[in-house]
Amino acid sequence: MDPRLIVATQIGNINELYEVIHENPYILESIDAVPFINTPLHVASASGNLPLAMEIMNLKPSIARKLNTNGLSPLHLAIEEGQTRLVQSLLKVDPDLLRLRGREGTTPFHQVVRRGETDLMTEFLLACPGCIRDANVNGETALHIAVLNDRYEELEVLLGWVQRLRQEDAESLEMQFVNKRDQDGNTALHLLVKCHAVNLNIHNRSGLTALDILPNQGEHHTNRNIENMVRKSGGKSGNSLPEPKKVSEILRSPISFTEHLLTLTARYRNQTSEGTRAALLVIAALIITTTYQTALQPPGGVYQENAAEESKKSVGTTVMNHKYFYVLRSVNSMAFVGAVFMAFCLLPAGEGYVWWFMWIAVPLYVSYLVSMSVISPDTLWYFSTSAVSVLIIIAVYMVVFFLRWRRSKKKMPGTTSELILEGLTTLDLAKGVECR
Repeated sequence: MDPRLIVATQIGNINELYEVIHENPYILESIDAVPFINTPLHVASASGNLPLAMEIMNLKPSIARKLNTNGLSPLHLAIEEGQTRLVQSLLKVDPDLLRLRGREGTTPFHQVVRRGETDLMTEFLLACPGCIRDANVNGETALHIAVLNDRYEELEVLLGWVQRLRQEDAESLEMQFVNKRDQDGNTALHLLVKCHAVNLNIHNRSGLTALDILPNQGEHHTNRNIENMVRKSGGKSGNSLPEPKKVSEILRSPISFTEHLLTLTARYRNQTSEGTRAALLVIAALIITTTYQTALQPPGGVYQENAAEESKKSVGTTVMNHKYFYVLRSVNSMAFVGAVFMAFCLLPAGEGYVWWFMWIAVPLYVSYLVSMSVISPDTLWYFSTSAVSVLIIIAVYMVVFFLRWRRSKKKMPGTTSELILEGLTTLDLAKGVECR
């Protein structure tokens, strides 16, 4: 490397850098052409010279991906030297630098896990979620590295992260990540059990060991006026507010049933392709329209005001035979509720969509119940039983989801195939059955 460029890098002089470039416009290009070299960005990153590092990134972004003769990228060096601000600035330019494999296949993400920098690791997950997939040359993921280096807080954050993923392949990614084996065939759990620092028979506060748990698995006056306005608007002092939780603390906490329920719903939505979702929504809309029309205009119509004297007491009720009407009403209501529920499940992810749907669906369902009650011979009985049945259906769904959540805590071993155990395939896929 040019001696003047070395000096410019060491003292962090951007003007000196441009003087060197003025004399040799191809100097950065020539550095980039060398397979392994200690670039000016390496020097700036190691020393924490943020302005110079960002200027080099601006001029030649590809230099950020160069490895030096020790197999380290500028980002690796910045992490090793504790240059947090510089690390964050580099990631703002190119988040994918987190997946750059250096010496022994170690990525910058592996590096922060090994060093035990929980907050920085969490920032990395938010900046580049895909970095959690990467393994080094020994087949070790961030989970293995956390166990091998006694980084149990980081281990909890990693597990909390994959349990909360809601993307299209979230379930398979969770299975692959947790069950990934290194070159010796060990998962992170194998390494954890082997670790002599872990007391496998230690009791928790409930008196249970790990083995016991496994089966259940300006001016003063002006300032005063402003202060009063803020307090009236709900403002509080910092001491009166609870300390905000860090993202790493949230990820380390056990996943709750509500969060599990929301995650399963979001995964179902995200696993449905746009074309399939659009088709199903059209079908649901047609079913809702047809079944609602039945409540407004039942087969045979309803008794009118000018009906025979003996029928006037039933004005507005259905003309058809009561037994047939009860059957029609039951199946029609099931189809209506099922179509509304299907439309709800197919909504795009996002709290805003859910609230808009609820504001529309609830009044629609109430109007359906009122319409069906008016034309029914047993108005009061039908309306009350319908309300109770809706509550029962909701309760059944909640119980089903709760049982699935409990069962996921104590999964039993299935097939012994390594590919299936690691989630890389399934028995159906191996048989040629396409799973959707």
